[in-house]
Amino acid sequence: MAQRIQPILDSILADDRCQGSTRTFVLDLLAQYTRKKSLSQGQRRALGNIEERLASAPAVDMEKQQRFDDLILRAQTANDRWAVDFMTSLKGQLAMGKELSSRQKEIMVKVADRHSNKAQAQRESWASNFTSEMRDKMTIAAHYYLANPPYFRDVAEKALGDDSFVPSERAYAKMVENKYATKVIESTLSKAKFNPGSHVALRANANFRAVGYAVPRTGTGVVLKADAKPVTSPARGSKVYSVLFFGQTQPNFVEERWLKKGKR
Repeated sequence: MAQRIQPILDSILADDRCQGSTRTFVLDLLAQYTRKKSLSQGQRRALGNIEERLASAPAVDMEKQQRFDDLILRAQTANDRWAVDFMTSLKGQLAMGKELSSRQKEIMVKVADRHSNKAQAQRESWASNFTSEMRDKMTIAAHYYLANPPYFRDVAEKALGDDSFVPSERAYAKMVENKYATKVIESTLSKAKFNPGSHVALRANANFRAVGYAVPRTGTGVVLKADAKPVTSPARGSKVYSVLFFGQTQPNFVEERWLKKGKR
């Protein structure tokens, strides 16, 4: 088989029935063979098994394949990367003559429901009714989650990097309407307790690791700006202020919960 490895790799990859994890595996073998000009005995055996399965696989059911292609296209249009990969893998599995498991069939039905005409119409309605207020809340939540990884990183980056980005209704609910994001949004949108020019002092329980150890514990200062940075904590009173403490040359960012009214 040693002299036949490259033709076998080329033949398998030229076969549209080789999809999903099988194609990924064969591509990995091709990359290795291109580098080292050899495969291990186990890899050659696996490659031979794939070749045999393709040779003995039944003729492709074009109607069934078309249904898969239609669903994959719908998932691509909806930016549902997971569904695209899943359905592509199932398509390849069937093309190789392997039956789907009951669990795979169950998930496939859910994917089909998620990308039905009705679901697609709902998504279009959701996108057209996505308000500026909803976008503002999404932006607040995105800042919070990028500061507190790893959750929702992909959606958060898109939300901050693309002003026209509209997440799915499901993704929005998960990232913006959970209990942590709700508290962050509440702190951000709440009325500031201290206005620019207000004199403030640090509370006795202030977190100096967050405030800055250079600030005296009994220090007082003046508020330069409210909402000086995005809120990154779900704790109550996490609105961020820029405060210049007397005796300091640079302002510090301080959360509202660490401040109290200072004496003039």
